[in-house]
Amino acid sequence: MIKDDRTPPGWPRGLPPPGTSEFADRVVPWLLDQGPQELRSSALRTLPLALVRYLVHYTEGGLNGARRAYGQARVELSQSLTPAEVVLAQQVFEAQGARFLQMQRELGLVEMALTRWPLVTPWSDDE
Repeated sequence: MIKDDRTPPGWPRGLPPPGTSEFADRVVPWLLDQGPQELRSSALRTLPLALVRYLVHYTEGGLNGARRAYGQARVELSQSLTPAEVVLAQQVFEAQGARFLQMQRELGLVEMALTRWPLVTPWSDDE
């Protein structure tokens, strides 16, 4: 049984603790769930560290986009939307920004775990 107290603060919910065989089995599927669907058929699915680096940059772009969309909403949308609709759009942008920020923190922890406890996988040359 995996104890939750073995995971670092902010560790992704549902991902087993780093350094365990369960982590090794589930980290790549978890990472693939964090990004665009196209990653599932890319070569990155066999390169967990490269995959997490891509996702760190992908998430950074999403966070910057959400922040910019929020900040520019009144200027860019006020001609086409009512004030209440602009506020509603900003609430969505804010929620998406919070989601990207949480993902950014979680990916940082997973990346740290992957560098500290490299995975031995069926496709690695370490066996």
